[in-house]
Amino acid sequence: MKRIIFLVLVLASVHVYAQGIFKCNEGEISFFSETSVENIDARNKNISSFINTSTKEVVFVVPIRNFKFKSSLMEEHFNEKYLESDKYPDAIFQGKINEDLDFAKDGEYKVTAAGTMKMHGVEKAVTPSGTLTIKNGTLALKCEFNVALKDYNIIVPKLVVANIAEVIPVKLNANYVPYKK
Repeated sequence: MKRIIFLVLVLASVHVYAQGIFKCNEGEISFFSETSVENIDARNKNISSFINTSTKEVVFVVPIRNFKFKSSLMEEHFNEKYLESDKYPDAIFQGKINEDLDFAKDGEYKVTAAGTMKMHGVEKAVTPSGTLTIKNGTLALKCEFNVALKDYNIIVPKLVVANIAEVIPVKLNANYVPYKK
């Protein structure tokens, strides 16, 4: 429900600036936890994102339950024990691109976005970096960043602490097209 309300608010603001809004039409966020005991790999292709080129604002909503694992047991533990996805259904990033860009000019640009990431009930100021490619009126964003479990109060039981990395590398790929109301 919170996700729907959040997206409605974003879309309401989109109405005002519809000319400069890009919506993610396909994207994927993934992570890989590597330890000497076990590797954990998960992917989520159900992300929602908008970029407002007029204000340089960017928003991501990632439904936690949509991460898919090779093992159903890993997926169950991830949702029930670690991320508590019934209680905290989404990870949300809201920020603003720091660099001045000409969104009408094709090219590949190194970008950072200062903002807030909310996950597992914790909000944290973050500044992820990535590459934004502008080509023929579309945008593509590639980003890699790390998530420290302790920063978001994600507790790993001592029994399995050796199975899960304390800092998880995350990769994001998002393709955008102009938003049409």
